[in-house]
Amino acid sequence: MQNRKWILTSLVMTFFGIPILAQFLAAVIAMLGVGLAGIIEVCNILITPTIYLLLNIFMLALGALMLFFSGRVWAGDSAPEKREIAAWRQCFFLLPALLTLIGWIIALHLADYQFRQMGAGWLADLMLPWLGVLLASLVGGEYWWLVIIPVGAHISFSLGYGWPTRYPLTGTSGLRCRNSHLFILLMLGFVAGYQAYLYKQLNPGVGVRENIDTWAWRPDKLNNQLTPLRGKPQIQFTQNWPRLDGATAAYPIYASAFYALSVLPEDFHE
Repeated sequence: MQNRKWILTSLVMTFFGIPILAQFLAAVIAMLGVGLAGIIEVCNILITPTIYLLLNIFMLALGALMLFFSGRVWAGDSAPEKREIAAWRQCFFLLPALLTLIGWIIALHLADYQFRQMGAGWLADLMLPWLGVLLASLVGGEYWWLVIIPVGAHISFSLGYGWPTRYPLTGTSGLRCRNSHLFILLMLGFVAGYQAYLYKQLNPGVGVRENIDTWAWRPDKLNNQLTPLRGKPQIQFTQNWPRLDGATAAYPIYASAFYALSVLPEDFHE
C-alpha cells in the first residue's frame, strides 16, 4: 500500500504538478520580463539581440532557481530510510525531460532544422501537459522554449527534491537509475546543442524568432541601425500628426504595384 501511494503521488507530480507549477511561475516571470523591457524602453535604450538574450537567460535562471527550491520544499527533511524512494521519485521526475529532449531532437532533424516545418505529430502529444508553453511558443515565435522550459523545469525540480538525500551518489538501484537518467540527459543535451549550432549555420543571420528585429529600426531609439540623412530633409513635420504604421501605411504601395503589374480580365470583380 505504501509503495502504491508514493508511486501514485510521484506520477501525479510528474505529469501534472510540475507542469502546472512551472507554467504558473513562467507566467509570473514573463510579466516581470515585460516590466523590465518596459523600463529599458522608457530609458530609451535599444533592446539589442544581446540584451534580449541576457534578459531571457535571467528569466530562465530565475525560473530554474524557483523550481529548485520548490522541489526542496516538497521533499521536506527526508529521513535516511527514504533515500531509495527519493531516488526513484527523481527517476519519475526526469522521465518527461528525457522524452521531450528525444522528441525535440528527432523532430528538428526530420524537419531539416526548420522550426515551422516541425508540425504537430507526437512531439505535440508530449507537450500536452505544457499546453501554455506550447501556445506561447507558437504565438511568440520562441520555439526553443518548447524544449528549454519543460526539460529545465523537470531537471531543476528533480535536483531540488533530491538535494536532502544527495549522498551517497551510488550504491542502490534507484541511485543507478537516477544517475543513468542524468547521464543520458547530458549526452542528449550535447546533441541538442550541436543541433542549435547546425541551425545557426543553415540559417545565417536568422535569429531564434525567425523574423526582423524591428527594434533596431525604430527612429526614436538610441543606437538604432537606421542610416542617417546626409543633408536637411525636404519634408519636415512641425506638429505631431497622426501616422499610419506597418502594413496599413504600405497598403497604397502594395495596391499600386498589384494593379500596375497585373493584367486583369474585363469581367474581373472585386
